[in-house]
Amino acid sequence: MPPSHNQEQYQNYASTDEYVSPNPNEPTIPAGVSAQELDAAALRALTTLSGPNKDIVARHLVMAGQLIDLDPELAYKHAFAASARAGRVDVVREATALTAYASGRYDEALREVRAVRRMRGDNSLRAVEADCERGLGRPEKAVEIIDQTETKGMELSEQVELILVSSGARADLGQNEVGLLIVDDALAVLPADTDPFLLRRLNEVKIDRLRELGRDDEADELESQLPEEIEDPDIVDISLYADADVDNKRTQLRAMSTPLVEEFDVALFDLDGTAWNGDEPIEHAADAVKEAREAGMKTVFVTNNAMRSPRQVADKLNTMDFEADPSMVMTSAMDVIALMKERIEDGSKVFAIGGDGLRIALTEAGYELVDSADDEPVAVVQGLDTDVNWALMSEGAFAIQRGAHFFATNLDATLPQERGFALGNGSLVVAIEHATGKRAFAAGKPEPGIYQRGAALVGGEKPIAVGDRLETDILGAVRAGMPAMHVLTGVHDAQAIVTAPRGQRPSFLALDIRGLQETHPRAKHHLDNSWTCGVSQVVRIARRGGIFVDDVELAEDETYTITLDTYRAMAAAGWDYSDENAGETPRCPKLTVVPNDDESGIVVAPIEILEDAEGDEGFTSCDELLAVQADELDEALETPAFLPGEEELERLLAETEDDDEAGETQGE
Repeated sequence: MPPSHNQEQYQNYASTDEYVSPNPNEPTIPAGVSAQELDAAALRALTTLSGPNKDIVARHLVMAGQLIDLDPELAYKHAFAASARAGRVDVVREATALTAYASGRYDEALREVRAVRRMRGDNSLRAVEADCERGLGRPEKAVEIIDQTETKGMELSEQVELILVSSGARADLGQNEVGLLIVDDALAVLPADTDPFLLRRLNEVKIDRLRELGRDDEADELESQLPEEIEDPDIVDISLYADADVDNKRTQLRAMSTPLVEEFDVALFDLDGTAWNGDEPIEHAADAVKEAREAGMKTVFVTNNAMRSPRQVADKLNTMDFEADPSMVMTSAMDVIALMKERIEDGSKVFAIGGDGLRIALTEAGYELVDSADDEPVAVVQGLDTDVNWALMSEGAFAIQRGAHFFATNLDATLPQERGFALGNGSLVVAIEHATGKRAFAAGKPEPGIYQRGAALVGGEKPIAVGDRLETDILGAVRAGMPAMHVLTGVHDAQAIVTAPRGQRPSFLALDIRGLQETHPRAKHHLDNSWTCGVSQVVRIARRGGIFVDDVELAEDETYTITLDTYRAMAAAGWDYSDENAGETPRCPKLTVVPNDDESGIVVAPIEILEDAEGDEGFTSCDELLAVQADELDEALETPAFLPGEEELERLLAETEDDDEAGETQGE
């Protein structure tokens, strides 16, 4: 029969690479383990999962199955990891139940067994349930469970498991003779073609019961008749290739297999939100900048703030241990002068609206500063000045109305402050533009010139920009044709990055400046339209913009903690979604990003614990669905039921006593 569409699609998601999860509690899947080693029915049960997540879950289940007898503890960890990713799939919960049982976690195994049974609506794992009760010191409960179990139609192997547990429970209760009779009765009615493995297990338990009854000679004789166990050879069949489901879809997020400090020769750092916040240094920033220099990278501090001179900027940086000097500083005042030289003559009269940083730069460039529009300045230059007033701005407007060129050091609408966002230079420039009807020639970020001139300041040939604001730091780098690394220490957060418009998307994403010392993994697009990156979880965006992480839907009004690589995958997914949907952004919640080794960043669906509700005999829609599915199944082959009930056990015991009495009479 040809494979179904889902089966064909699933095979595209296989991988045999080593998988190291960002969750330190999730065990590593060794290279060579393939999802295709999983039972076909179990594979079909995983079809509701996304491709990469489905592959990881399947491989965890393979590992759990391989290790359950060799290393039950590690097997449990693999099954639990699968359950954390796919806790609503019955075969996953079954694996958790079996490995919890094998590793002695009987309480947890009981919960999982009952969850599986409610999911399936059958008598699955009754023997495991009963034996867990034995393990918890409740053999009478184990007997009760077995007595209530309907064995008609149950597979022979499952019936044998019930026999074994029942015999053990009877022995726990001191009813060793009953335990022996249960096994003998089963051996007497087994079909001739019964699996030798099942026969051996029954006989091993019979030997235990015989020894407990002091019948060692019989036990020794039976033990000598047992055939030797045949171990199955290990068979490894690796026929799949890593990343078989990854296509060549591109993203603006770049990958780098070597640290960025080794790839670029100069870093152009923003100040507010990247090096400091107001008057407070940003943690790790100074050390990261100095480490970049030690690695051979040149450093330049690029700022739109024209109020300070390069010396003043360097002095402030040095109070925070950046070890900077004025030659490393590129201000927007320096940038606007480069624009002016292209349009007005050196030594021209200029009317300045701005602080000392702007006035010093203009004077050092050879321009003549004037104080009135009546002095017929050739240009008006506006930079940020927190002491600006109506009279000064009006004087500039008068000069522009009389024909003066209008220059602005930057067009930042806001200025980050400890109390919030204050008016930036751009907001004040707009007032004069509105009054004069004349647009300013803008310098600073996001204009490309300040980046190009900043790199040239130190002879840099392969620069990278580092900043926190999309509409200035990142947009400027994009316009300058250079890569940018966004850091999460300033204005724009992870949510803003995931929903960033085209043109404002950084090439690299990092927590802070230390990202320069790191490699940056490739964001991969998979055939089911999901994205992964490095050790990320699987990120998928649905048609209506909902974001899923490992098949867990993120609520738009909640806040989630995710790892750095998952954040990168989510950014790639968000940009792809926006490009495919005419600029519409995904429904992204607030995000907190933590390092990849921080387990708080693992998004996990809560595992639903389905307990048996006492007295709950209502017929639900799930029951109705199971009934419909059951009607469609073929008739089960008749399987002999041989587990004796209490009445049968009493009869057998009575017969045994009669036989013993008869033997004694004959002996007399």
